Amino acid sequence: MGATCIILAGGKSSRMGTNKALLKIEGITVIERMINELTKIVKHVLVVTNQFDDYSFINVPLVEDHYKGKGPLAGIQAGLNAVKTEKNMIVACDLPFVSSRLAKELLVELDKYDAVVPEINGQLHPLFGAYHKDCLQVVNRLLDSEQLKIRQLLNQVHVKIKTSEDFAKFSASYMNIALYNMNNRQEYEEAVKLVKDHVTKT
Repeated sequence: MGATCIILAGGKSSRMGTNKALLKIEGITVIERMINELTKIVKHVLVVTNQFDDYSFINVPLVEDHYKGKGPLAGIQAGLNAVKTEKNMIVACDLPFVSSRLAKELLVELDKYDAVVPEINGQLHPLFGAYHKDCLQVVNRLLDSEQLKIRQLLNQVHVKIKTSEDFAKFSASYMNIALYNMNNRQEYEEAVKLVKDHVTKT
């Protein structure tokens, strides 16, 4: 697919106490797991980070935030500004079991929408969403006016919110694992346990 995956890895990981993307599961860093999975459907991967040295071992382009200290919206801006593709998947770096199948379901709908984001069990997942490059103009405007919530972006573009009903072909357990994010040490240990128990196998 002619699309780019933008992995946001610019957070401070304060609750985890260490860089979440560099934690290992089955001997592989989380960010490498993500790249390996997402390159099944996209030709290009880009990592947004402000610590280039930490990611020198991965063979993908790195870009830094233009708007420093402005949170995930600044990461989205840096990614969309750098890519050449119209269709883009934006993914936070704390999703160790990210699903290329699920990502493809979102990307294909960018022919009709500016953004496509899942909402499962009432929880919106804007950092596992598909975004057209045209969103960049709105993102720039929001950042310039200090409106930093991603919900504000979604309110100003043509967005498709996909609910559990839209993902009926995926089991509830598959969805829960694919969107599992880890923010602290306990959630990381749970992720390791999930792999050992083969829950992630479908």
